[in-house]
Parts: sequence; structure tokens; C-alpha cells
Amino acid sequence: MLYSQKLSQNARAKKDNVTYLNIMVVGMSEFGKTSFIRTFCEALKQDMIQGTYKESKHKALKGPVQLTEELYTISMQIEQDGKRIALTFIDTPGLTSSPTVADQLKYITKYVDHQFARTLAEESKVRRDAKALDTHIHACLYFMGTSCIQGLADVDRFILKVLSARTNVIPIIAKADTLTSAQTEKLKKTIKKDLFDTYRIPVYGYIEEENDGDDDGDDDDDDNSVSEEENSYLSRTINFLMECVEEDKDEDAHAMLEYLHAMPFTVIGYEEDPESGRPIQLLPGEANSQPSSAVSLTDPGYYSESIGSIGSSEISPNSSKSSIVSHGMGSTKHLLGRRYPWGVVDCYNPSHCDFLLIKKVLLKTHREMLRIDTFECFYEKYRTQQLMEKPSLV
Repeated sequence: MLYSQKLSQNARAKKDNVTYLNIMVVGMSEFGKTSFIRTFCEALKQDMIQGTYKESKHKALKGPVQLTEELYTISMQIEQDGKRIALTFIDTPGLTSSPTVADQLKYITKYVDHQFARTLAEESKVRRDAKALDTHIHACLYFMGTSCIQGLADVDRFILKVLSARTNVIPIIAKADTLTSAQTEKLKKTIKKDLFDTYRIPVYGYIEEENDGDDDGDDDDDDNSVSEEENSYLSRTINFLMECVEEDKDEDAHAMLEYLHAMPFTVIGYEEDPESGRPIQLLPGEANSQPSSAVSLTDPGYYSESIGSIGSSEISPNSSKSSIVSHGMGSTKHLLGRRYPWGVVDCYNPSHCDFLLIKKVLLKTHREMLRIDTFECFYEKYRTQQLMEKPSLV
């Protein structure tokens, strides 16, 4: 069965002049969530449609970055590949100590559930508003620290499980400029193993197996001949997606394959002027554009434009990284980054971090899948629970 067949053709066929995409950022305090939003908005300046910018917090992007004390939104409409996208970022207060994290999470989960409640209330009307806005949280970027290199902490696992039950959670490694290439590679491998194999946390990209949860000891002898890595859940998922790509030219499977190889995504926020909060001025060519010599998990030919050209033999760590910068991301006239005594870090350089990759995932390759998954999986789950608790609504 094709991966794309799991997405409703009816939902895929629904088209509007404006596509809504709502992205929430969540994580511990001082992990750079607000800086990420500012960096993303700077990257979208050329694509933003004039007069569409709105914010629920006065001067949200003005002045030096401060701790986020209450949830606020930043909205704008942008033009991507000839389509108009109504993009909203939801910034949330940083989570703190683990003893109180459950109470802090309730604030966030109530907000997510409230968006579903608005849709359910609209659907229950005799006459529905054809212009009702889609306020569902389509993606939740969860920011994690570099300490996860030894494995996911208890608090991270708890938060990820709670959020994954309500929305598409995409793991983000914050402040990647503090990591070496080797540390980045190890951190990504550790987080992926914990998410998909050790704890089976259903973040975005976790595809349920038909026999998921079944323990059948009949195949123990066969399993002994296969390495633990080859028999891991993530490896089986990747092999399944590759079959869909090679045999059926499934574009959604191709996009998910790219995603799984690249996640979790490393990000770096730009350095701000301490007085104005604006990005510091970096000279063209000031950043070192030479690719890292270390093998990265984002290296492979997973980013080949031709879907039919991907095969298991072509997905190798020797593939070039240069193709990642293309893919319709457009050119950037100014440089965003951070200046250190030993050099300059470029937020747009794929050798430095995955900013362009996560931008591509959210705005292009996974935009519709995130929206459809939100409606068909998370909203329908919420709707079913509410109707079962209140039969009078049926």
C-alpha cells in the first residue's frame, strides 16, 4: 500500500485561495524559540505579502529578545510557489523545572484543544461559516538541548508524549552552534533511536506498523541473523518508504524519507544588536562557506530532485550537500548569523545547521501532509472523544 494512500484524497482535493499553516514552538526556557521565530520571519521578508503582518503582542519582533511570559501569535501571508499561505507562529512561555512541567503543559494543551473545539462548534451549526479560519496547530516544534546527547531526559520524554497525542511534533536541536560536527551526528542518532526504537514516541514521521505492539517470538531465529540496527523500527520504516519510492514513485514517501534522514533538525538563531534587537550586519563572504569534513545525517542523496532516481545504492553519506540549498528556497541577499572570535556561523549554510531544511519541510514538502494529518488524525480523535462524552451533540 502506498504511503500517500493513507492521506485522504477528499481532503487533498479541497482547495482554498489561502492555505493556513499554524506552527507552535515549545521547549525549555532560553532554548532560542523566540530567536528562531525572528530568524524565520527575517528569512520570509521577501515572500511576505504587504499589509498582511499581524501580531497579538505589541512589537513582538522589536527590541532585544526577552523571555516569553505569555503565549502570543505572529501572522502573515506569504507567497510560495505561486500559492498564498497564511502563516502563523505561536510562541509559548519557556518550560522550567520538571516538578511543575505538567501544570505548565496544561496551558499549552488547552490552547491546542481549544482550536479543535472551535472547529467542532462550527461543524455543529446548522449553517456553517464558509470563511471560518483554520486555527489548528499543524506542527509543534519542540526545542531540545544539547544534553540529550546521552539520551532523552525524563522530562523531554514526558513532554513529547503529551504533545504527540495532540499534534505533529517535530524535534529541534537548539543552539546548534555549540556543537561540533561529531557531536551533532551523535546527538541526532541518539535522539532518533530513543524516539523510534527505545521509547516509541509517535512524533511526526512515526508510521504505525500493522503489527505494532505485537510480540511474536516465532521469528527469534530469523532476527538473530539480522543486526539490531537493521531490524530497528526506524530502519524498517525507511525500507518501507524506499520501496514506495522505487516501486510506485510515491512523492509523499519520498518527502517523508528526506524528513526521517534529516531529523531532528539543528537550528541557530541570528545574533542581535544588543540595543535594537535587529540582526547584526555581516559582510558577504564573511562566513566560512566550506562544507564540514565530518559526515552529517543530512548529507545523502535524499535531496535529489528526481524522485525516480532514488534507490538504496544512491542513498549514501558520500553524496553532495550542495543540492540542499536549492529546492525553491530562493536566494538570500543578506546574511544572518553569529560572529565569534574564531569565525562566523551562517544560519542559511547547511554545513552549519538545518535551518533551510526545516523551512523547506514546513513551507513546501510537508505542508499539506501536516495539515491533513492534523485534521484527519488529531482533530478526528478529539471530535470522537467529545461526541462520545456528549451524545447530545450527535
